Amino acid sequence: MDSKEKKKLQQQRLLSKRNFWVIATNSTSAFVLAFLFIFYVNHFTTLLTAGMFGYDVSFNYYVIFYHIEPYQWTHDSVKLMYSAGPILILLVGIISLIAFYSMVEEVARAKIFFVWLTFLSFNYFFGGLLLGNLFTKGVGHVFNWMYLNSTEKMIVALIGFFGLIGTAFLMAKPIAISANSYYKEFNPRLFPFFFTSQIIVPFLIGTVLVELYFLPNPNFQVMWFWAPMIVLLLLIYKVLDSADNLYFDEEDRYVLISKGMTITAAAVYIGLRVILSHEFYINW
Repeated sequence: MDSKEKKKLQQQRLLSKRNFWVIATNSTSAFVLAFLFIFYVNHFTTLLTAGMFGYDVSFNYYVIFYHIEPYQWTHDSVKLMYSAGPILILLVGIISLIAFYSMVEEVARAKIFFVWLTFLSFNYFFGGLLLGNLFTKGVGHVFNWMYLNSTEKMIVALIGFFGLIGTAFLMAKPIAISANSYYKEFNPRLFPFFFTSQIIVPFLIGTVLVELYFLPNPNFQVMWFWAPMIVLLLLIYKVLDSADNLYFDEEDRYVLISKGMTITAAAVYIGLRVILSHEFYINW
């Protein structure tokens, strides 16, 4: 067997069905963990800011109930409570991106967690500016209470739109680099296989798992977070489809299940859903 045939056989092994589902499982686990982390950062940030205004609240896995009279809502409380979470999530995304690049040369399968955390954080923030503003949901309440006119709301929506487009171009390189957790290079032959297993399938399965988690009462962000992401993934695919080869170091790599991340994702997914299925009351 000559060297070309050996290389071809090696590539076929790298692109095996077994490797596909190992990569997809790791990435799906990271997707679910990242989404729940972002959701509950916003959830508990809202609870804490409600306490700053002395609002008694109760909450469960998907919603916060405010035990106050309508007249107790103020401009300051609405603006802080509905903007603090999204702003903090944006900061989480930035920190996550920095964390990814700090470990970019390491052969660590956990890097995909930071890719999804960054991607979902930016999608949540800029998607909120776009969709939340248009439908007066989430952070859209802030703009409603600011009495913005139609032109000003359109400007905010455009900021969200171009922020989402920028997210697609920003995330293309980290997604390509994340291939170094499994392979020594990222090339056109590997691209369709890797992008599908690392991104497309985990996005589809992860979205279904997220929607099932929040049944029967998903909120606006949960119901529609996937919509802008479809467009972003198409843009990322187009960018990477024409990208140059990436060569990593020659350290040996193995396509293996990340048991720690998979078990953690399952425990968090089931544990939070069970624990938070009960309503908790906070008397600030």
